[in-house]
Amino acid sequence: MQSLKSYLLLSFALLFLSGCEKDPAVFVEEDGLYFAATNGSFYYTFAKYPRKLLDTIQIPLNVFGNAAAVDREVSLEKISSDEFNAVEGKHFKLAAKIIIPANAFKGTIPVVLYRTPDLEANSVKFKLSINKNTAFPGSGITSQQSVTVKLGYLQQPETWGTLAGSPFAGYTLNFGTWTKTKYKLILDALYDEEKGETITEFPEGSRFVGQHPPIYDQYVALVRNYIRLNYPGNYGGTGAVLKDPDAGNQPVQVGPANY
Repeated sequence: MQSLKSYLLLSFALLFLSGCEKDPAVFVEEDGLYFAATNGSFYYTFAKYPRKLLDTIQIPLNVFGNAAAVDREVSLEKISSDEFNAVEGKHFKLAAKIIIPANAFKGTIPVVLYRTPDLEANSVKFKLSINKNTAFPGSGITSQQSVTVKLGYLQQPETWGTLAGSPFAGYTLNFGTWTKTKYKLILDALYDEEKGETITEFPEGSRFVGQHPPIYDQYVALVRNYIRLNYPGNYGGTGAVLKDPDAGNQPVQVGPANY
């Protein structure tokens, strides 16, 4: 009986001591940053805003970790290579100081973009990468540590299509062959004064009736009417004529297109 009591007392003592032991240390990831754009790229075209000579974009940035009671500065690096040919100070300008505000889990990187004459011929791009610092020593999401920004103006939209193909814009009964002169005309014709922007893309639609949004047919009608009003000579009337130097100086016509 005495041995049983001794055993029970020893068991309780062991349980008490084990309960007093400290919990094992849990690994805590250090605060880091990552770009919120999961595809890692942004594309901006001044064609959408033809009245602007400069604009500011906001690239979203998220905190991987905890918010802090104070503002925290972000450290960035511009990646240099032949591929990333945008010139800082000419094509774009980064803010002198980028901050994640106190008590915030996200912020933005303001970047000023400039419409330069060389953008009429070619697009340019630059790449930004997050650098660790004392405020953000962690790795964040490793696959989202950089972002590429492509800047353009008068480049052919990827969704334009061909004269005989199924994409909407390039079909002969719509806008036809893409040229800079024709594209500028379309941008002017579809410009919304109230919004300060125009239509630059024509995605998700084929040339066949019922297989593209009805608004696309309205786009063609608006451009055709714009030409008739401003360049009546293009349709055999009396008055101004807009010819396309990239298409044998033919007068621009759409819906149907003459080239």
